[in-house]
Amino acid sequence: MYLFETMRLSEGKIPRRDYHKARILQSAKELSIPLPEIQWEAFIADIKKEYPTGTYRLKVMADESGELTYQCVDLPEKSSFTAQAQLMRSDYPKWQYVNKTSHREHVEHLHETDVVLFYNLQGKILEFDIGNVLIKEQGKFYTPCFNNDFLKGCMRVQLLDEGKAEERDYTIDELREKLEAHEAELFLINSLREVAEIQINL
Repeated sequence: MYLFETMRLSEGKIPRRDYHKARILQSAKELSIPLPEIQWEAFIADIKKEYPTGTYRLKVMADESGELTYQCVDLPEKSSFTAQAQLMRSDYPKWQYVNKTSHREHVEHLHETDVVLFYNLQGKILEFDIGNVLIKEQGKFYTPCFNNDFLKGCMRVQLLDEGKAEERDYTIDELREKLEAHEAELFLINSLREVAEIQINL
């Protein structure tokens, strides 16, 4: 098992760098992985020096001993994703849902679409397999309330911190009705793509 952060590295800078650091250090503490902040900062600084220009998908991993490794690949442009809805299994350990680890079985899918929109047994919209949910309705942006039932993404946290989005729950049926009536728009948000349009058939 390892922890990881997927970040956007653009022209030597990482947007939401402090959010990523806070999340992985909190997860390391929760899962008893030795990862000092100074070690993380030094590792990230070295990577930024290696890639001063261009835009990349940077994945930094921390194994159970706290050793850090990374992968850095070119980030192709993609502003729109296809999606379908799927019930999320609820029989995995709670830590698996709220920490970004290599144990991602709960968000596995058949890749018939680019991404999957997950909901729980009560019908609550939770998250996408690669990001959080953002819904635009009547000029405002909403994201599902966190109840230890999905991964809090860094882009989501930033939008909430800046007052650009509010927490509000939607059910899958409610979202379907609002999308069909063109009363709402659905977006995927993550730190890599920031905000992406979603084409979904509910």
